[in-house]
Amino acid sequence: MDRTRIAVIHATHASTTPVAEAFARGWSDAEVTNILDDGLSRDRQRQPHLTDSLRKRIQGLATYAYDSGADAVLFACSSFGEAIDGAARQIPIPILKPNEAMFRAAIAYGDDLALLVTFEPAGPAMAAEFEELGELENHSAQLTTVYVPDALGALHRGDLATHDSLIASAAGEVSGASAILLGQFSMASAAVACAQATGTPILSSPDAAVRQLRALHHKN
Repeated sequence: MDRTRIAVIHATHASTTPVAEAFARGWSDAEVTNILDDGLSRDRQRQPHLTDSLRKRIQGLATYAYDSGADAVLFACSSFGEAIDGAARQIPIPILKPNEAMFRAAIAYGDDLALLVTFEPAGPAMAAEFEELGELENHSAQLTTVYVPDALGALHRGDLATHDSLIASAAGEVSGASAILLGQFSMASAAVACAQATGTPILSSPDAAVRQLRALHHKN
């Protein structure tokens, strides 16, 4: 039997390892194909809003994944939600936004959720996705976004220890949250340090996404 092929689309090298580790833990039988456009995050950071050019690139990447034989597509870049929705309407295979599965899992923990991000444009984009999910599913959860400066720069310098420490410190300062969400795939490495810094449940997006993709596969 052919293995299920999942195409994962990245906007940074930093998300490739968390994805590989999540599939190893949660769905080792899947065939994972990584597609990288490492200019996406830089170009998105320069723009206050999604541009037509960025939308076309997201559509093009999803189309390439489909044409390459993917059975499903997972986007690992957290500030392109509206563009990913547009691509999903055009391509006849499941296309999953980075944090869709994590958001659904987080709602079960309670109404007060904290979202940590290290890429500042991801915050508003993800908050909009969460609000849209609330309208669709009629949940009452509220999301508070916390930007963690300097962590992403440390990661890009190869300083994973500082990256994780800064995120864990921010998690430790969160009070009153039912759960803390690590907003980008590249932040998953900090989950253990965050759990040690706070008694609040910590959720990361790669494992939740893999669980949802596997459930979709078995359902079909």
